[in-house]
Order: sequence, then structure tokens, then C-alpha cells
Amino acid sequence: MSLFSDQLRAVWMLAFVAIALVFATPLFLQPSNMLNVLLTAAVVALIAAGQTYVIILAEIDLSVGAVLGFSAITTASVISQYGVVAGLAAGLAVGALAGLINGVLVTKARMPSFIATLATMSIFAGLTLQFSQGNPVKVTDQAFLALGQGNLLGIPTPIWIMLVLGVLFGYVLARTRYGRELYATGDNADAARLAGISTDRVKILAFMISGVLAATAGFILTARLGTAQPTAGTGLELAAIAAVIIGGTSLAGGRGALLGTLVGAVLLAMIDNGLNLLNVSPFLQSVVKGAVILLAVFVDRNSGVLMRIFRSGRASRATPATAVAAGAPAPLLPKVVMISVVGLLVVGAGVTTAARSTDDGSAAAQQKSATLVISTLNNPFFVSVGEGAKDQAAKLGVNLDVQNANNNDTSSLNQATTALVKKPGVLLLDPTSSEAGGSITVKANQANVPVVAFDRVPDQGKLAAFIGYDAVQAGKNGAKALCEAVGGTGKVAELQGLLGTSVARDRSEGFKAGMQECPGVQVVAVQSADFDRGKALDVTTNILQANPGLTGIYGANDEMALGAVAAVKSRGLLSTVKIVGNDGIGDALAAVKGGEMYATNAESPFALGQEVAKIGHAVASGEKVEESRVLQGKLVTGSGVEEFCSYLRGIGDTATCK
Repeated sequence: MSLFSDQLRAVWMLAFVAIALVFATPLFLQPSNMLNVLLTAAVVALIAAGQTYVIILAEIDLSVGAVLGFSAITTASVISQYGVVAGLAAGLAVGALAGLINGVLVTKARMPSFIATLATMSIFAGLTLQFSQGNPVKVTDQAFLALGQGNLLGIPTPIWIMLVLGVLFGYVLARTRYGRELYATGDNADAARLAGISTDRVKILAFMISGVLAATAGFILTARLGTAQPTAGTGLELAAIAAVIIGGTSLAGGRGALLGTLVGAVLLAMIDNGLNLLNVSPFLQSVVKGAVILLAVFVDRNSGVLMRIFRSGRASRATPATAVAAGAPAPLLPKVVMISVVGLLVVGAGVTTAARSTDDGSAAAQQKSATLVISTLNNPFFVSVGEGAKDQAAKLGVNLDVQNANNNDTSSLNQATTALVKKPGVLLLDPTSSEAGGSITVKANQANVPVVAFDRVPDQGKLAAFIGYDAVQAGKNGAKALCEAVGGTGKVAELQGLLGTSVARDRSEGFKAGMQECPGVQVVAVQSADFDRGKALDVTTNILQANPGLTGIYGANDEMALGAVAAVKSRGLLSTVKIVGNDGIGDALAAVKGGEMYATNAESPFALGQEVAKIGHAVASGEKVEESRVLQGKLVTGSGVEEFCSYLRGIGDTATCK
């Protein structure tokens, strides 16, 4: 095999990234961090392994993330009733059935795989939410939890599962009749059919393998979190496709190998890990990963040109037979490159060891460091929380590392695990869910890193402190304001947040409880708008169409409330439809002041961030702090906006009220 073949391209990319990180940070080569990289890669690697089979056929499977979530919820539910064996069987059956449906749609219904799996992605995700009602399913069976939390010979179980299944399915692909049929079908389906290959059977089985491996990845993720989350697989299909492309599998079909895919998944995990260790801005991390994918595609499309660069002049001009007959030497440059890579890794390891030996790791240094893992920076509320934390950390002289979990439990868990390698003085944690927060807190307890949680309470582990707003009470406050706005009578609608998240459940629960105290008002529509302004615009437009007599709308956050404002305004109904939001972001306060919104339950995220940083610094310094502090929002109507803005400016928040 050529040192620069498609199958080994990802290995070289991995080596060069490893060299860069070895020299960039002494933390990278720590054994615990190496295990973190592989552990992080395990879920994506398994999904990508199944995706490899499909992409070799020049097809695509966009449903794997939704299949992961559906099988995870099914597995957890069955385990609670019938035990772990029945649960695993049920999860695998769901994955196989989902793959069968995809395969039949592509082969028998003659639908493009992109369209078919895009549709089934939506179907499976919807079935997951319907089946679970948006609630996570807890798993307590220790045998099952060992799949994600156990160790064998000091190596986490998910890594063993990834390696074993990688070898098994790699063998099937490279050494079996089915594997040869798969490559032939992907290269030229018509020719394969004329050669006697049942191409439909080959494709259906490939989609079923993809579904089964997605289900297996769901087992691992559920076992790591200790709970099955309805939104667990969201976005993982894109990471899997990226790993396959980086690994050298051609989107045109007929070419690829599982080794490259597994290395591609590890490479993506390594990039995430390195960027976190280096405290790179969370906004730039996606840019770096995108650049790596572009590089992989560029190399794939220009492999012929690049291969010639690595051949010596004489060897490249001679035919293989002529070269052998003439006793021509093997190309020299590949050998030089390989020796250089190994040498750089050895030198880097030495530099890392020396750097570690001079690192005093003093308690004083730890007190001045903190890591903030925040659920999302795609929402103005949490952006303001982050700004408040950074403002206070600067005043205290604390080096604050901010990581964005993008509303994903898997990302939150992986980023926190990487952060613990750096041994910060305190981990400031905004869990994407109580369940994910619990798993992170347990890991931090084991690493002797104190945890200050905010916004959501982790469901397990020991916290140094908690501070946050009462989400249930926020919903009640919104209901009270809406009842007042419509005069205690009329028809109203509720815009819920992202289904399956704890804050959406809590605010909705509070709103329902609050509306029970306003019997003259009827809630005629309840829809999710995912905490998103654009989606709320569309959802509200549909609600107004179906309910012409609507008098009020509650948005579980200000972004959705502002989307509702845009929809109501376009119909000229601002004077008759009253809108209430939650969070107190700048645009919402301006809308309240201008009379477009009736009120917002303002929560001052900037002040929350400041308090989180203060408490974290006190905990890292060994000071005694209040273990739990629950904050209450303040209903702000038009007359109270200026007073609230004066308060914000007084604490240093100059961005909210411009």
C-alpha cells in the first residue's frame, strides 16, 4: 500500500495535527487526554462506520442522528420494563428497521437517498419526541451503564467497542463477498447488475448496517450520560459524514475504507480537544473544522496531482516494469517525510515532558483559572451570561476559558471532560440538561475539580454551589403578565422552547400552572418554536391563521416572543394581540418600551454571569459560599424599562440597553 494512498491520507493528517498539538500544549500527550480523544471519537466513529457503507454506494444517510435518538429512547424504555438484554435487542431492532425503511425507499421507491433520509430523519425525530413526550428516560441498570462508563484494562469500554466493531465491519468491507459487491455497486451499479449482483439487496443491507451502528452508538451515548435524551443524536449525522470524507471515502462511490473513516473520526475529536486545550474562541472552532473538511475534499479531488509531488523524477517517469528491471530506487521523499514525522513526534514528546516537569501546578495558579462550559452561545441570553462572567473574571484576575456546547449533551460532556485535563480551579457549568450535567459533575468530582452549576441543577454528583433562575416560576410570571394583558379573558397561544430540553419543560409547566389561576383565558394553541425567532415567526403566522380571535401570545423566551411580534405586526394586529416574553434581552426591552410587547420576565443574564464568576472564584480560593441560590426574574412593562436599564448599566452591562 502506498504511503500516500487514499486509505492512509487521514493518518497523515492525524499525524500532522498531533505534531502541532504536541508542540502547542504540554497537556495534549497526557495519557488521560489521549483516552479522552478516543472516548470522544467513539460515538461519531460508529455512526461514520455505517455511513461509510452507504457513501461507498454513492448514497447518503441523513437519518442516522435521529435513528440514534429513537433507538436510545426505545432501549432505555424497554430496559426499565424488561431488562438490559431485551432493551439492547429492541434498540438494535429499531436501528435495523430504520435502515430497512431507508433502503426500501431508495431501491424500491426509487427515491434519491438525500431526500428519502432527510424525510425519515424528520419522521424518526418526531416519533422520538412523541414516544418520550420530550422527556429523558433514566437508566439505572449497572450492566448497561458499564457500556459507557466501564473500563477494561484501564481503557474505557466505548473505545473497546469502537475498535472491535471497526475491525469486524472493516473485515466485512475488505475481505468478504458482500464487501466486493458493495464496491462494485458503488463504482458502477449497471455493470454490477449485469454481473449478477443484486444491487437492491446490497443497498438495503448497507442502510441496515448504518442503522444498526447508529443504534449501537446510541447505546454508548445513553450509557455515558446515564439517560436517553430525545435530542441526543441531533447534528451527529454531519460529523459522521465529515469523518467519512476526511477518511478518504469518495462521495462519487466505489472507493473508501473503514480505517480512514475511524481515523477521520479521531482526527475530528483531536481537533476539538486541541482547540479546547488551547482556549481557542468557540466561534472560531467551527471555522477550523470546516477548513479541515475542505482540505480533505481538495486532496480527494486533486489526489493525482498531489501524488506526483511525492514521487522522484526517475521513478515517476518510468513504468513499474521498467523501474523494476532497471533496479530503480524507491521514491525517496515519502521515506523522508515519514522519518520526519516520527522524529517530530519524538522531539515533541520530549518538549512536552520537559514543560510538564517545570509546571508547578501551584494552588495559587489553580485559583486563577476557571473553565466555563455554557449550553449555547447562539442565544443572546447566554451570550450576555458569558460576557458578564468574563467581565467579573477580568476584575478578579481569573483566567476564564469559555466553551460553547451548542445545546448538545454530547458536546457538553466532551468539552467538560477535556476541560478537566487542564485541572482548572473550578468548573463553571451550564448543563444542556440536568442529566448531562449530572454525568459531568460526577467526572469532576472524580478529578477533584469543584463544580459551580447555574441555570440548571445536575441530577447527580456533588456541587460546590448552584445559582440560577427558577424556570418554573418564570413560566408562572409569564402567565400572570399575559392574563393581565388580555384583561383576564380571551384566547391565547403558547410558544414552547426546544422540545426535550429541561428549561423548555420547566417554563411550559410553569405557564400551564399560571394559566390555571386565570380561568377566563383559554389556551387554544401550543406549539414549539425551538427558542428561535425565525421559526417563531412562521409558527405564529400559522397560529394566527387558525385562530383569528387570538388575543395573546406567550413566548418561553424573548427570541420567540420577538418572532411573534413580527408575525402579528405583518397582519396589523399589534393593538389587539398582546405578547409576553422571557429573559430581558435588549431587543425585547426595546419592544416593550415601544409598545410592541406587553412585558418580558427579565432575568439579567449579565448579572447572572457576574455572580457565577464571583462564586467560582470564591470556591477555588477555598472560601465558604452559599450552596444554593435561586433567583427570580422581574416582570418589566413599558413604564419599567428605563429603571431596569439603569440597573443594568450600573452593573456594567452596556450592551443590553443601547
